[in-house]
Amino acid sequence: MNNLSPELTIALEAARAGAEVIRQRFGDSSNARVKGEAQGLVTDTDLAAERAIFEVLKKHSSHNILSEESGFLRKEKGKKWVVDPLDGTSNFARGIPLFAVSIGLMDGNDFLAGVIIDPILQNEYYAEKGGSAFCNGEKIVLPAFQSDFTPCIFLNHSYGETDRNHFIQLAKKLAVSYDTLKLGTTALELCYLATGAVDGFVCSGDSLWDFAAGVVIATEAGCVFTDWQGGPWTGESDKLLISKPEIHEKLVEKTKNLPQE
Repeated sequence: MNNLSPELTIALEAARAGAEVIRQRFGDSSNARVKGEAQGLVTDTDLAAERAIFEVLKKHSSHNILSEESGFLRKEKGKKWVVDPLDGTSNFARGIPLFAVSIGLMDGNDFLAGVIIDPILQNEYYAEKGGSAFCNGEKIVLPAFQSDFTPCIFLNHSYGETDRNHFIQLAKKLAVSYDTLKLGTTALELCYLATGAVDGFVCSGDSLWDFAAGVVIATEAGCVFTDWQGGPWTGESDKLLISKPEIHEKLVEKTKNLPQE
């Protein structure tokens, strides 16, 4: 096991607490319900996992918390934990075992650390800025790009109509040249990108809690993270492009002229 910083140790403990709640409750989705105008789902398990995560974070850290279900804990600047207690709720509610706990650490727009746990396969992915990425204690080494294969990328979108329309435009641009997938959990998609199972990730509309942890894991594994224009993420755009270096410029050529609104 590599040496972990105190903050990454806290994030791992918190994510494990949330993952255990989810693992025990998988298969019971009778309480699934629609939340908000975007028509996403939430279950009692989302809230129970959030409580378990908050208990650990509040016990060991004074950083602010931003969570999908509760928003900001406090209005203040400085470091913040960015929490998605159950990324892939729709899958969970339908009995599909593709979902994750995601906890990132940020300071402003700077991504510092991330932990993602798959509660079913019990894979633990984590990384710190400048410290490589790991899965179950083993360093992730991004495999060499296979130029003989058709590149495979994840295409993703949020629930809103605008982002669904962006997804249609993405598919028109990319589906001919790339094999495309959509798992319904950004967190796990970014982990699979980090380990080299796929070659890229393009999305419209993801929220910060969807990708805060995964960005650290993917970039520390060797992937490139920009907006659709190929520029650095500034906190303003939800148009994300993360890929292996070998295809990043080609993907930017496909996405840079797509509508942003």
